Amino acid sequence: MEEHLDLEEGRRLQAAKDFVSRNRFPLIAAVVAVILGAAAGYGWHQYRQGRLIEASEHYQAAVSALQEERSGDARVALRTLTEDYTDTPYGAFGRVLRARILHAGGDSQQALEVLAPVAEGEAGPAYARHVAVEERARIRWDRGDVEGALDALEPLAEEAYLASYFQLQGDLLAANGQPEAARAAYEEARKAPGSSALQPGLKARLDRLPSPAGAGDEKEDGAGS
Repeated sequence: MEEHLDLEEGRRLQAAKDFVSRNRFPLIAAVVAVILGAAAGYGWHQYRQGRLIEASEHYQAAVSALQEERSGDARVALRTLTEDYTDTPYGAFGRVLRARILHAGGDSQQALEVLAPVAEGEAGPAYARHVAVEERARIRWDRGDVEGALDALEPLAEEAYLASYFQLQGDLLAANGQPEAARAAYEEARKAPGSSALQPGLKARLDRLPSPAGAGDEKEDGAGS
């Protein structure tokens, strides 16, 4: 039993590291845009003395700690970031990473609570909300609540644009026994900007789905004509 729990925690911690690897550059790029705007408005010297640079140091410390498998140090850096720098973009992204670690440690409920302000649009930039909403859905799915995971994605249904959102939606719909809806979601993911890295996986997912309703009849009609 203990061996199973160790393997499970190891899998979750690896997922947290994979998340950092997948999202490190887009997360940092989004934050850098804000930083450059602040620097232009207040001057580089004043900016360096501000809360943004302090928050960035905590964020980078957390990312480095995760990559080096120092989960304790990562927890400390992210706790400081999310509690003391909530008014910065780094605080929002820090909540996503902190939630990942909490979930990896088996505290899914606290992870969902940490994500809530960002996922509900109360804190952080718009891009952070999209990432947080996806993360909340993944946590609920990991807990076996497919319907709850689909509900978690619903607030962004009218404004979603990330390929990862549609891929996750497709995965959830497929798991919920809705192959046609899953197919539509995967096709949306294939058309979304920045989806090139996901294309092989999306094709594999589409290939695994049952043939569309009526496709077999069409083939038979063609063979008989």
